[in-house]
Amino acid sequence: MRNVLRVMTASLIAISMMTPPSANAAYTVKPKVGQCFNYSAAEVSAPFANRNPINCSGTHTAETYLVAKWPLTEPPSALPDGDGLEIASSLCRAWGTTGILTDSYFNYWAWYTPDPKAWAKGERWLRCDAMRVLNETQPYKYASWKGLKFKAKKRI
Repeated sequence: MRNVLRVMTASLIAISMMTPPSANAAYTVKPKVGQCFNYSAAEVSAPFANRNPINCSGTHTAETYLVAKWPLTEPPSALPDGDGLEIASSLCRAWGTTGILTDSYFNYWAWYTPDPKAWAKGERWLRCDAMRVLNETQPYKYASWKGLKFKAKKRI
């Protein structure tokens, strides 16, 4: 009987370790400025947003600084290589004369659009997230912090 309990306990532990948590399985909320995320390198490189925001008082690696409408009827994945990034760059305007990110802490930005399921439902947003990269070569390591670092510019 004891051996059966040990085997069952070991099996349950193994299954729970192999099953990913469902709470972070998809991005299911409306994107908005000020959301925070704790990304892994794989999540930063993912083709779509795949995790809901976390409380900004907790440790995080990214903050949403802009949400815009995707300007084309085609999703970025249907565009020729590089075209999606070019459009995102023009909308996210991270740096430069019209840049939104003026805090020198941030040195990297990432962009996300709805996954195919959300796209099929009519969602057409572009979310721009500010980050800080700690190294100059890939795989990148991202700084983490608590509390909001991005301060939205007031627009007149």
